[in-house]
Amino acid sequence: MDSASNIAPGFIHNLETCVGCHACVIACANENGLEPSRFWRQIVTHNQYRIPDLPVYHLSLACNHCLDAPCIDGCPAVAIERHPKTGAVLIDDTKCIGCQYCSWVCPYDAPKFNASNGVMTKCTLCNHRLLDGRQPACTSMCPTGALSFGAPGSVEGVEVSSYPQFDVRPSIAFLPMTGRQPQPAASGVELPTPEQARAWAELEETALPTSKTTLKSEWPLAVFTFIGIGLVAWVLSAGFGRTLIVPEIALLVGLAGMGLSMMHLGRKERAWRALLNWRRSWLSREVISFPIFLGVSVLWVAFKPDSDVWRMVAVATGVFFLISVDGVYNAMARSWRSKWDERGAAVSAAYLGALIGANILIAFLFGAIRFAGFIGRMKLQAKHRRTGREFFWIVGRIGIGFVLPMVVWGSGATPSILAIAGALAGELIDRLHFYGFLDIVTPRRTMAEALSKKA
Repeated sequence: MDSASNIAPGFIHNLETCVGCHACVIACANENGLEPSRFWRQIVTHNQYRIPDLPVYHLSLACNHCLDAPCIDGCPAVAIERHPKTGAVLIDDTKCIGCQYCSWVCPYDAPKFNASNGVMTKCTLCNHRLLDGRQPACTSMCPTGALSFGAPGSVEGVEVSSYPQFDVRPSIAFLPMTGRQPQPAASGVELPTPEQARAWAELEETALPTSKTTLKSEWPLAVFTFIGIGLVAWVLSAGFGRTLIVPEIALLVGLAGMGLSMMHLGRKERAWRALLNWRRSWLSREVISFPIFLGVSVLWVAFKPDSDVWRMVAVATGVFFLISVDGVYNAMARSWRSKWDERGAAVSAAYLGALIGANILIAFLFGAIRFAGFIGRMKLQAKHRRTGREFFWIVGRIGIGFVLPMVVWGSGATPSILAIAGALAGELIDRLHFYGFLDIVTPRRTMAEALSKKA
């Protein structure tokens, strides 16, 4: 728990009296000098299409300045800290590298990327006003008093089922609707069929903005992690008595991957700061461990190929890198994921390493785990309607990545380069598929999915 958590104040939101007028949104933008179309606060409406027999209410949301703020732990650059006097969680734009990871671990859609200066920004709790003894602008300008400022624990709040539920202790409390109940359809108006109600609810989801992460925007990271997985696999293959590593090629490929990983940074000149939060951030650990692994592996193969000590160090650093890769995505704010993906990078390297090392039994074992992970992910995506190009993914992932390698090895065909190439292609396709369907939680998406279940 953060040492300053006991002093952190927060918001109290009355579901009964909020009318969704957006006065708080405008007050926040004016107070903080935000340019048009860029807001730190948002109004999220439950049942905006007025489906009968379901309540209509509004949530005024910004950064909740969580007591266990995931953005503080996740930020690799140590650019996010809690103010010692006010308890506000603040981003230091002189330290931010613009990696956007804070927005990946935040379930409340609070951090926003400012493309003009390449850094993340968010609600500051009007920290300057708090230091002057005043309330945040949003609460001061609320015309109905629905949004107020104080200690959320001082009131008896209620759980809002359509609000993201994560164990980060957000500093916000919701007061219940006491007099305003779900309204039935007007007299003489025919109620919608269940199919119509679901269609209206699904309209909420289709009208949502695109996910924070897309394959188009994050492909450099997908390729970088795949390169890391492949290099660790080749190191692991030495444990099976066989390695195909050419140190010069491994070094060039690894450096290319590192270059790709920097493409999405808003402030590339500050990339070195990603090393700083190694105690808490999996992203920082990933950034640190990969060049160490790459350097040790290249030196081992180039100068000490017969040294078991160097090989073990290369394997250890490579495994830690893969654990860090998986940790980065396990820490993301996601409401649904395949449990088989929680160690996806590590298992992928084990599968490829065994295949390259010609240990077909172990390759089959880890391949089966990878297969289960892909099928589990496909089922979840179908359930949450996050589908697309299924034929391409299935044929590429299963046909090229699993069936082809096993058929080649099972038939005793040589050379085995075809099996290795197929497995590598399959793992790359799987990595692209994994990135393409990462779905970070936001209040709008959570509310739309909850409404869809009720309709």
